[in-house]
Amino acid sequence: MVTIHIRFRDWQASGIHRIRNFGEDLWRTFRDNKRVSIDLGEIDRCVDEITFSARGSYVRRAVKEAEVVMREHMVDKESEIVVEDGTAQA
Repeated sequence: MVTIHIRFRDWQASGIHRIRNFGEDLWRTFRDNKRVSIDLGEIDRCVDEITFSARGSYVRRAVKEAEVVMREHMVDKESEIVVEDGTAQA
């Protein structure tokens, strides 16, 4: 499994409530997907970062799906996706 981080550059400006709403939608997107591991409890405790894991062959697709949810919640301009190997996207 590869860890994927969604980091919010200025979480105070983004607002914890918005970040958690985004995280809950992200969880709903992946909850039935056996190739992704995402913890709702962790999302409920998050402040400036949401972390989930995806199987190696599914990482690209998981990132693309996360980007869609980011755009829907309009957090794509205030956050970035960092894949475990250090590759930053968005």
